[in-house]
Amino acid sequence: MMVNRRFLYGGVFLIAAGGVMLAAQGDAVDGDVVAQVLRLWPVVLIALGIGLLLRRTRFAMAGGLLAAAMPGLLLGGLVVAAPRMAPACADMRPATFETRQGTFDGAASVDLTLACGELSVTTAPGNGWQLEAGNATGPAPTVDVSADRLRVATTVGHAPFGFTRGGDVWRLSLPVAGRLDLAAEISAGRGRFDLAGAQLGNVRLAVNAGDARVDLAGATVAHLSMSINAASASVRLPATQDLGADFSVNAGSLAICAASDVGLRIHHDGVLGTTNYTGLVRSGNTWESPGYTTANHHADVTISANVGSVDVNPVGGCQ
Repeated sequence: MMVNRRFLYGGVFLIAAGGVMLAAQGDAVDGDVVAQVLRLWPVVLIALGIGLLLRRTRFAMAGGLLAAAMPGLLLGGLVVAAPRMAPACADMRPATFETRQGTFDGAASVDLTLACGELSVTTAPGNGWQLEAGNATGPAPTVDVSADRLRVATTVGHAPFGFTRGGDVWRLSLPVAGRLDLAAEISAGRGRFDLAGAQLGNVRLAVNAGDARVDLAGATVAHLSMSINAASASVRLPATQDLGADFSVNAGSLAICAASDVGLRIHHDGVLGTTNYTGLVRSGNTWESPGYTTANHHADVTISANVGSVDVNPVGGCQ
């Protein structure tokens, strides 16, 4: 019987990538160990070279399988370990912090762009905001302020890939009085959003090669959108309102937690991903809480996961 080697090698690639992700999700391997192993990534080039050398020999099949498996292992390992491989600047602590503060007259927008570092966003009573910002070795962030807008962005230095030489650390307190539209992009960094009491309109978050923890359980949100790229994120959904949300997971991992009395409906699509929808009932590409129709509040969620993993109400919750 003739074997279509293109399909065979493609299958080996997918099995290798998915196997690493599945093993990590089941705690069979530790993500930190995978991160250390990935430092040996040149082995993949060696494997590809061996595959080419054996192409015209009787060992062509074995060489092809090796050349297909190694990139799959690398891709799977990147999905598992990317959040643990943030640059060292994310751990560099500034010696001093600069404080900026102001107030919003009413509804406002907040736009945050962090490239390498750490961001913490909390809430406080009233209509005032406060930002404490520092950088280990580089300049302070760029801050643009008006009566209805706050924009904070990493000041680009001369380091490779547009990152500053040191890591930014921002501590931002937002007001709970007045509606806020919030947009944040974190690249090669960590974000913590504890938004209890916030009145939020559109929330748009992007995490690239980093980690984010978002707690919206005590907030109100008109719509939530998140993009997780070679990163990890966890989200606690609002507990006292109806919500529409969409998530895009690309070579990353996402954990979603919802209160027990929130009816959860998930529409899912994607390729080469793993899902764990605890307690939900499947119907085609849709998963629902058993009591979705009678729940006091509903969360209608769309998830696109490509080479990623999604876990709903994981054991231990969303930390």
